[in-house]
Amino acid sequence: MRVLFISALVALALSGCAGNTSLTGGDAVLASSTSDAAAAARLISAYRASKGLSPVSVDPKLNEAAEYQARVVAAAGKLSHGNFASRMDKFGVMGYAAENLSAGSDTVDGVIGRWKASPGHNVNLLMPQARKIGLARADANNRYGRYWALVLGQ
Repeated sequence: MRVLFISALVALALSGCAGNTSLTGGDAVLASSTSDAAAAARLISAYRASKGLSPVSVDPKLNEAAEYQARVVAAAGKLSHGNFASRMDKFGVMGYAAENLSAGSDTVDGVIGRWKASPGHNVNLLMPQARKIGLARADANNRYGRYWALVLGQ
């Protein structure tokens, strides 16, 4: 099944986080990590349960996809989903998928709170088809410092 990324497009339109899809930049990524993924899955699952939706679990493949994108946007110093469908194909993500990006939050609680407060990102958090997530952060020596990527999938 081809990756369906309507939710990601809704998030782009509503959140205003899309920038130039050219992701070239000169900032060095200092570090990246998926260590907050389990905490994110717990927080997102509790939020989804409060809305009558199924929980999510951490998926290593989605963590890889999230870490890749977190590093790309950190290096670029700006948020962009780029070619989301192609990237999901590259990581073998099939079916429904969506992505949330953010910059500047220091903690996983903080970034998930931002996504809940943003209509387009919230749609992705509450995507009924979501069963798995990947979450990563990347740190760079630039304006926002910390960049986050969340990939949700079936």
